[in-house]
Amino acid sequence: MLAGLVFWVIGAFKRLKRLRAGSKQAFAAVEMQFMQAVDLLRNCARVQELKERVSSVSLQHAHHALLPSADLLEAALQQAKSHPLRPEVIAALDSAWQGAQVAWQAYVQLACGQDDAQDAHVQAQSQRWLQLMALQTHSTAQFNRAVQDYNRAIAQFPACVVARLSGLKAGRTFQKDAALLMQP
Repeated sequence: MLAGLVFWVIGAFKRLKRLRAGSKQAFAAVEMQFMQAVDLLRNCARVQELKERVSSVSLQHAHHALLPSADLLEAALQQAKSHPLRPEVIAALDSAWQGAQVAWQAYVQLACGQDDAQDAHVQAQSQRWLQLMALQTHSTAQFNRAVQDYNRAIAQFPACVVARLSGLKAGRTFQKDAALLMQP
């Protein structure tokens, strides 16, 4: 009976570790998409700085929001990279992502209609942003599913006892994009 209990505990612990590793592996795709979004935000901000033909104050504010948003997203991503199942870390990354989306939308709305060269650049970057958003939505959904599976596994009895004894805690999923609700 004792041997059966020991084997069961070892099996349950290995299953929880496997689910945890699956969540971390799913985060790698999320990280890659976020880094591409950071690069896009920074590239747009740098191109805009080089032009130095910003005519409206509101466009200047939208432009200047891109770099801090990219920096904040990258900082949150670096922290989440080492701890992708900590709820507070994913909450910070989720918040930074929402902020980056809002900054991007403000930039695009205010940058369109400035001049033909600016419009062409913004349209090209907007297409790239939409591609990144589609990939990001897919990778975040995969991460969310992996975290939900992990959370369900550590909540089930008697695996919850093994999880508690080994210090495994529930992870947090990404929330729905609030920034998407702002789109016209």
